[in-house]
Amino acid sequence: MRSSATLPLLALVRTSSLSLPSPLLRGALLPRQPRAACCACAAATEGDLLVTAISGDGSISAKAIVTTELVAETSRLQGLGGLAAAALGRAMTCSLLVADGLKDDETFQVNFRGDGPLRGVLAMSNGKLEARGYVGNPAVTLPPNAMGKFDVGAGVGKGSLQVVRTKHLPGEEVSTPYTSITEIRTGEIPEDINWFLLDSEQKEGALAAGVFVQGTDPGTDMNGDVLGAAGVQAAGGWYVQLLPFADGAAVEQLQTNLQAISGRSPTMMVREGLGAEDIVGLLLEGMEPQIMSRRAPASLAASCACSEARVMRTLRLLPRSEIDDIVEKNEKIEIKCEFCGKRYEMTPDYILKNLEEKQA
Repeated sequence: MRSSATLPLLALVRTSSLSLPSPLLRGALLPRQPRAACCACAAATEGDLLVTAISGDGSISAKAIVTTELVAETSRLQGLGGLAAAALGRAMTCSLLVADGLKDDETFQVNFRGDGPLRGVLAMSNGKLEARGYVGNPAVTLPPNAMGKFDVGAGVGKGSLQVVRTKHLPGEEVSTPYTSITEIRTGEIPEDINWFLLDSEQKEGALAAGVFVQGTDPGTDMNGDVLGAAGVQAAGGWYVQLLPFADGAAVEQLQTNLQAISGRSPTMMVREGLGAEDIVGLLLEGMEPQIMSRRAPASLAASCACSEARVMRTLRLLPRSEIDDIVEKNEKIEIKCEFCGKRYEMTPDYILKNLEEKQA
């Protein structure tokens, strides 16, 4: 099943704030319902990749990313259902597009706190393009929406979107977090993130992301178990942004380009075999695009920060009375990473021994 979403540029909803030669048409950015691709269509063979480019005159920035491997891995390791894979895949894809360009230890995090049955969607990425996230209810199912896609908006529901950016300021040893909260407008993920970028950071752009799910994933998780997770066949997205003093002719050309791809969702393009650089070429066609970078997102298993030492640090934060209660009621304690799904099993004696050694 398809799952994709696109948000129109600010000019489509607030043209009075821009000095553009003509308003961009909404249809230029909202893709028509794509026809279903056949099962034999293969995704791009280059693997996950994020490509950043800029138009020759410096008016428009464009990014495109293929995240099929990352989203499929996340679905497999967490045992996600189709709706959860679609929602989390969109969120992780968007967070990577926004985090690109940050310093290695700086992060961009989105936390959708909606009242829908997904019970929340969280995704974060850093400047090294390490992304992770989770949903509150990975097994939830809902009927498709009117377009035959996963109803991510209903799954997320109404509520608030919390965005946390960490920035490494000069003279500081650790990054400083900056938190903003805004209302969830649609729950479709890219739309809400782009509205935040517009309202809170005055960044005008269009953001699209999608996930195509078909069948189940036969692979194993970090513990060697087969969870029967949703099989992610394609995932990706793109982000275009008008830079300060964007030339009117460049904006018109962007309108033409977006209209030309309006019938092709990000996942359709990936399933057709287009890579991230191909998609950037479509976005900036006729604008002499200059490729600025090509970077591959990290795998979840390789980049997850969980460890036994981190588990013990978390246990040490609990009151001793709670630890004693846990030890008394459990012969063996199992702790599971909410991001990669790895299980850590500890006996009461092992926990007490480590706590005593730390205190000594």
